[in-house]
Amino acid sequence: MTFLGKRVTVLGAGQSGLAAARVLRDRGAEVFVSDHNALAPSVKAELARLGISFEEQGHTEQALLRAQLIVLSPGVPINAPIVARARALGIPIWGELELAYRLCPSKKIIAVTGTNGKSTTTRLIEELLTHNGARAISAGNIGTPLAARLNEISPETIVVLEVSSFQLESIERFRPHVAVFLNIAPNHLDRHSCFAEYLSTKCRILENQTEHDVLVLPRALSLPKRPRSQVLYYDDLLPELSALSVPSHMRANAAAAWAACRVFVPELPPPTEEIIRRVQLPHRQQFIAEVDGVKFYDDSKATTVHATIAALEAFPGPLVLILGGRNKNLDFAPLAHALRSKEICEILLMGEAAPQIAQALEAAQISRFSFVKDFSEAVARALRYPGATCLLSPACASFDQFHSYAERGQAFRQAVLQAQHLD
Repeated sequence: MTFLGKRVTVLGAGQSGLAAARVLRDRGAEVFVSDHNALAPSVKAELARLGISFEEQGHTEQALLRAQLIVLSPGVPINAPIVARARALGIPIWGELELAYRLCPSKKIIAVTGTNGKSTTTRLIEELLTHNGARAISAGNIGTPLAARLNEISPETIVVLEVSSFQLESIERFRPHVAVFLNIAPNHLDRHSCFAEYLSTKCRILENQTEHDVLVLPRALSLPKRPRSQVLYYDDLLPELSALSVPSHMRANAAAAWAACRVFVPELPPPTEEIIRRVQLPHRQQFIAEVDGVKFYDDSKATTVHATIAALEAFPGPLVLILGGRNKNLDFAPLAHALRSKEICEILLMGEAAPQIAQALEAAQISRFSFVKDFSEAVARALRYPGATCLLSPACASFDQFHSYAERGQAFRQAVLQAQHLD
């Protein structure tokens, strides 16, 4: 596919937007980049080097001038005013995922979505395939946009994609041969108007599948409408993985990964504990250190109530739990209910959502909670409970105080190591 001489506007200059801009420029497009925020000097320098015009701190009508295609970064909502104006003008609108899919040399695509476990399952699929001799590459929401990896892909490459609801908002023809739908729970309700809209957006992963494609999901996941694709239930494989000494949610991820891989490699052996531990990603129930008899774990990636409840299964207690951050319009009542059956030393609340979480805890008649201003104070309070586990599993986004869950996790780690140094 060539874009020679076409004027294409990329909305958003994050990783995905820049990858899309590079790909379009390399294929002959006249690219214009528009970002709602100020651009970093390094981004401006790269765009200048590539000869790509841009604007920052707002989308103006210049973004639509002569545009023959609009490409959205995942961070730009499909209902943003600039997108609505483009639609009114009849300009086609693709997301970066849609663009990269149309340019991808391989149609051997496994796409993974769900509320929790996407990154781990994506990595597990890639590791299982490569460990058994297949050519596989991962991309998407896991960290590297598909558009940035197109030159590494041949027609025989199995492409493993983590796809988010933000990416699925703006697909058109995107059709994975294998769609993996891990689970669903309320999330991103600050962007999607309600849970039904969030679920509907997630279900777009299978809307272009045919009877020749495969959908992998758990039996308990109820879809709004019957899929056209063949259905495999990954929990049917759980009995064969019962000997694995890993938390139940990791066993479920492993079953989903194995089911997806077997579509391409039918005789693939089951995942081992070694492979599962090899793909464990940072900030996911990651052990940091033991200080004065307290074990500290970083689960900063748990940005939803559902993820934190899953983490509680792996840490039965006694437990010091750190919660809080920016709420994504989620209900904390289910989390408070789950905490009633746990051995809790203290719950430490921080960030914007702390008062909302406190309200949910009080409604569940849980009183062992305190407010803390930062991780240093949280760590100091946790050290009052020798023999306990201190778990950062916030059930919230990080954007009230940090740029990402990774930055939040690193700040927690530094506070723990500082306490260890002072010991």
